Amino acid sequence: MRIDRSFLGWGIFFVVAGAVPLAVQNGVLPTASVERWWSVWPLILIGAGLGLILVRTPFDGLGGLLVAATFGLMVGGAAASGGFGSIGDFPSAVCGPGDGGTTFASQRGTLGAQAEVDIELDCGDLTIGMTTTGEWSVDGRSEDGTPPQVETDPSSLAIRPGDDGPSVLDRRVEWDVRLPTTSALDLELDMNAGRLTADLAGAQLGVVTLDLNAGSASLQLGQVADIDGFELGVNAGSLTVGLPAVTMTGSIEANAGSVTLCAPEGVALRLHTGDSVLSSQDFASAGLVENGDVWETPGYDTAVTRIELRTEANAGSFQLDPEEGCS
Repeated sequence: MRIDRSFLGWGIFFVVAGAVPLAVQNGVLPTASVERWWSVWPLILIGAGLGLILVRTPFDGLGGLLVAATFGLMVGGAAASGGFGSIGDFPSAVCGPGDGGTTFASQRGTLGAQAEVDIELDCGDLTIGMTTTGEWSVDGRSEDGTPPQVETDPSSLAIRPGDDGPSVLDRRVEWDVRLPTTSALDLELDMNAGRLTADLAGAQLGVVTLDLNAGSASLQLGQVADIDGFELGVNAGSLTVGLPAVTMTGSIEANAGSVTLCAPEGVALRLHTGDSVLSSQDFASAGLVENGDVWETPGYDTAVTRIELRTEANAGSFQLDPEEGCS
């Protein structure tokens, strides 16, 4: 018998995803053992690393199989324990409790008319807001008072963990970042095992990029002054996005995660689901009309304000305009 390797990963995924809830139903595995299904996410990184190390060897497919099995384990665990709702608790479970810590010295400065902002945080809580003072600032706490590394000039601002800053399994840090509304900003955010709360009211934005791994994020764009677009990715996490009231394009990809979207009144949507696998969405109940793999607001082509997004999910879900909103 010859095994088609192009389908082997999918086979492993489906076998594991089905075996986990079956084992729980038959008492082989206790429910408590799969309730923290998202805690196996580091295996995805290990699998990716193995794929790079073993490339061009007889074992070059081993990393991909580990990734497929991990996604299967996470999906099976989610199905057996009640879905993706518990993802938001991930940062607290993997990182320390974040109980206090030491306040580090405030850092602040100015940016030019246009600038790139790059923020990277592992194992922490990041709050981003806007200010009309014309200055950026970074305040917060860490276990030993270590501040983040800040590199800046008139056209850029980079904020990253300090040399002795936290990593996964350490205590969480807390950063409060304020950005100036007087600068047009390209914003790049990288969050690992973290929690992001960003209210960008008044911001002049180019492209916003978010890479969220094993965490939760709330990105409020409803009151931005302008935005060109965004590219958002969530892996084993949950993302809430308040969409802007301006015409734009963008993309959101969820892998073993959930995405909630809220659109302002009067904004027409066109959402491309593409090659989503094992995904769910409620676009029909939100009033969108399906045409192939595209869902759109009736009258989209003649609407004054239009947002077109690629919304793809692999073992994930999209929810549009829930009753509780996106705040």
